Amino acid sequence: MRQSAILLLPLLLLACKKDSKEPDTKQAAVHVKIGHHPKFSQGCITVEAHGGTGEPALAEFKEPGQFDTNDPVLNVAVFRKADWARDVEITVRVFEKGCAAEQLVDERKQTFSFASAGRQEWLLEDLHTADEDGDGFVPPGGPMNRGTDCDDSREAAYLGAPELCNGLDDNCDGQMETGVVNKVWYLDGDRDGFGLNGSGTEACDPPSELYVEVTGDCDDGRADVYPSAVEKCNGSDDNCDGRDDELFKEGPGALGTACTEFCNGTYACNDAQMGTVCVGTPPTPLYADADNDGEGEKDSAPEGELCPGAPMPPMMADNTRDCDDADPSTNTLATEVCDGLDNDCDGQVDEEMSCGSLKKVEDPVLAGGNWRTVAVHPSGYPVWVAGLGGRLAVKMDATSAFVSHSGDTTTQCGPAGNKLDWHAAWVNPNNSYLVVVGEDGWIGEHNGGSCYSIQSDLPGKNDYFSSVVGVGNPALVFAASTLGHLYEFTGAAQRHDSPGRYWGLHANGNDSLYAVGSTGESSPLTPVVNLYTRTTTPAWGAPVAYNLQGLAGYNGGLRAVWAASAEHIYAVGDGGLVVKGNGQSRDWERVLSPSGATINYVSVAAPPGSMNAYVIGNEGNAGRLQRLTPHDWAKAPAFTPSAPNVPLRDIAMTSSSNFWIVGDDGNVYHFPEP
Repeated sequence: MRQSAILLLPLLLLACKKDSKEPDTKQAAVHVKIGHHPKFSQGCITVEAHGGTGEPALAEFKEPGQFDTNDPVLNVAVFRKADWARDVEITVRVFEKGCAAEQLVDERKQTFSFASAGRQEWLLEDLHTADEDGDGFVPPGGPMNRGTDCDDSREAAYLGAPELCNGLDDNCDGQMETGVVNKVWYLDGDRDGFGLNGSGTEACDPPSELYVEVTGDCDDGRADVYPSAVEKCNGSDDNCDGRDDELFKEGPGALGTACTEFCNGTYACNDAQMGTVCVGTPPTPLYADADNDGEGEKDSAPEGELCPGAPMPPMMADNTRDCDDADPSTNTLATEVCDGLDNDCDGQVDEEMSCGSLKKVEDPVLAGGNWRTVAVHPSGYPVWVAGLGGRLAVKMDATSAFVSHSGDTTTQCGPAGNKLDWHAAWVNPNNSYLVVVGEDGWIGEHNGGSCYSIQSDLPGKNDYFSSVVGVGNPALVFAASTLGHLYEFTGAAQRHDSPGRYWGLHANGNDSLYAVGSTGESSPLTPVVNLYTRTTTPAWGAPVAYNLQGLAGYNGGLRAVWAASAEHIYAVGDGGLVVKGNGQSRDWERVLSPSGATINYVSVAAPPGSMNAYVIGNEGNAGRLQRLTPHDWAKAPAFTPSAPNVPLRDIAMTSSSNFWIVGDDGNVYHFPEP
């Protein structure tokens, strides 16, 4: 045990009697026992004593030989100096690595009275001298929470220590390896001994086993590519000299030069990668791409070949992915929408749309009706259906059922209890009122609650209104009669005579009205397409007749017309007749109907903004739905579960995602219907 003493000079005796009773300097002492960490051999402990105004006494312990690691207690004896007062204050201080004031980590003070002789003891066991690594520095702690050692488990880690290349904070500055990194590592992912070209990573040790100190690899994904490797014929820079295949690019058979063995043949590297050989791609089969969407009809036969590099011929494709080659919006890259079609050609219709299908509407009001016409407001509702025997019904919104306004109701159109046959209807987009026309010249305007009806004097005994439409806003209503007259309702009915008979009307904009039918009253009949305009003098006067091409030997009439726009107008009729044209050309062309049985077309409609026409017809007594695009006949939406086995009469639609079809025997169809 190390023992030390602070020897104090004898105290001068004072005149006061009481002072003569105090013990002298040899009779009173304080034994200070200072416990310290066994490895605190490079630190510093000081003991300072003073009493009153006398000169203080100081002892410093800062040499390794002054500390005993086997018995880590420092014993110090303090004797009172002669010039001190009776009470002596003793201060013990602990410093790390020297005795400088800024290295103080702990301090304890206590005052002792030397009023009587004897030995006093001060035991200090909890001084902050922790130094596990014996480097002279202690970690933060103790009552003063001082100390600078950031890692007391490592002797090499302390404030001011040299920073080592070890991934640790050696100098306790809060950073690792600052300013001492002297190696650069390069990723060698292919393990060929050469790291990838680049700036590399500075570190003392490789970031992982995939890093080396040698760079120069120009392709770290291939172990056979590195500086000094053998250059092969493979399209790569094998030896990393900045060139690829340099040994094979000159002389006969040089890479990339033309050869004649194959279609668009050129010399390329052989399989051994040690020379060149003439190679080429077999001609690519080409398939018809009628809708020009880049995809040929599925399961179609090739119609040509294409050598690599040659331009793709128009209306051809190098694949057969298209499930409907008459519709450019239907292909494998299209987005599925709610329209009853397989838009993206994945074999499913309207998948994930939950929009329903084209199927019969089950409603008791519709049962048994021979429905001849359907009319829809552009917003989708109301929907009106009308037919033979005075049948009239309306569905006001998506959640309501059909309501009857037939002749046996008080809200009927025409005379009370009438059994009139209604043949055509139109919903005014401006006020949602229905205009319905039919037998004996009757015409009614229904607002959903009541109907205003009038009867026009048609000249023919069996004449009736076959079509009705409004033009402009406010709407000017026109109706066509089966004897071939066009009636304009402007206060009183005004008749416009016409050649032959009219069966269908449709407006285009605010100033144009198309009327279709046939000339004559008996066979053979010739189809007619006439245009009436507001701009003639008088307005809606003599029509302009269009020339219909390809009708040699045809006998029949047109039954319906639809002007999708001024550029796309469709008319359909008997015996599969379809003609299309535009308002700027007097010559219209015939569109041949799909191969198979002859269908008598009765109605046509096109979604707003679309160039596609939805055509209703009948094959015998079975209804059919077909879709015509500017490219050809497309695959129409299919009925669920199958096409009706009764005649269909009319179609109306607001979009390809919402349309209605009506027919005989209570058949009313809607898409989409849940």
